[in-house]
Amino acid sequence: MSLRPSKSQLFAASAILLCWGIVGPIAPAFGQASTPTVQELQRQLQQRDQAIAILRRRLDALEKRLEETERLARAKVETAQPIVVEPRPSPAPAAVSPAPPSPGPRPPGQVEVDPLAAERALERALVRTGALLLSPGLVEVEPSLLYQRTDRAHPVLFFGGGGAIVGVGDRRVERDLLQAELTVKVGLPFESQFELSLPYNIVDQALVDRQALTPVGARYGHGAGLGDLKLAFAKTLVQENGWIPDLVGRVSWDTATGERADNRVGLPAGFHEVQAQLVAIKRNDPLAFLLSGSYQYAFENDDIKPGRQVGLTFGTVLATSPSTSLRATFETTFGTPLEINGRELKGSEITAATLNLGASIVLAPRILFDIVGSLGLTDDAPDYAIKLSLPIRFDTPFF
Repeated sequence: MSLRPSKSQLFAASAILLCWGIVGPIAPAFGQASTPTVQELQRQLQQRDQAIAILRRRLDALEKRLEETERLARAKVETAQPIVVEPRPSPAPAAVSPAPPSPGPRPPGQVEVDPLAAERALERALVRTGALLLSPGLVEVEPSLLYQRTDRAHPVLFFGGGGAIVGVGDRRVERDLLQAELTVKVGLPFESQFELSLPYNIVDQALVDRQALTPVGARYGHGAGLGDLKLAFAKTLVQENGWIPDLVGRVSWDTATGERADNRVGLPAGFHEVQAQLVAIKRNDPLAFLLSGSYQYAFENDDIKPGRQVGLTFGTVLATSPSTSLRATFETTFGTPLEINGRELKGSEITAATLNLGASIVLAPRILFDIVGSLGLTDDAPDYAIKLSLPIRFDTPFF
């Protein structure tokens, strides 16, 4: 309940004081036994006029004070600010500063992002891409599902019964990869992070031989098996300061624990690979710019040694609202030729370029839904791919 008097209460109090100012000075005159003189009556009338003038000034000041308070209250409610009325030493009305204008409607197409909310959206997206590390004691479990389509064609020779070449055609290799993967990230002290991932690969493959655009043979296969267990350790090397970006270093080991083939269908596993990566990130909320480089070395297994690979990725992440973010990255990989029995296989070097477009949606404070679509830009890159992820965070009592 408010203790501030209303306008009607102020008028009632002022009327009572006004009547008292008129009657008060005259009442003692009727109580006197002798008839008052003209000078006494004039003095009493002057006192009455002075009292009326004082009461009128006070009434005017109270009315203006009430109007000012109501105007300030309306302005503060519109701008959602606390109401503060400072005491006035003088009853005389003071100048009232104009109320701050209420914000008008945003122009069409303009995106308004709260800085704190944008920071949270950026953080989830950057951790998802590996450019930012988890806090100590925080664990993120990420189940994901990847579908990848690859369609390749290369020339082949057709031989007759006596071994003579009877024609030239092409062999089309169509592969559909479905990969289910579980990734676990653990935040460690000293701005570091441990990562572990284990995939399961399912491949459908079709080999179709054609001669003069006519199919002359086809072979279909299906293979499945566990992929390679991958371990990684990441650490923040440099904190962002002015024009200097954040730098995150990462060393990963792709073990040869997975199956290389099943039912004569090759699977993406079976080789020991060591990779070093450096990621730079520069933030200008709600934007973040990424740049990373990597080098991968593969070890020989059964007289087969994959080529060395150098990767380069750059892109940007945009927090479009408190719960969503968008990103676009360009990724390219250069690989040296494959070696078999110590000899390079000519034509096996690769130059793969991919455009990745992704979006992240915060479903709950601890749950993020992420989707990424990839489009191959060169012949050595997969034609297209789509990946769905659901990173979930947990707090632990450690660290």
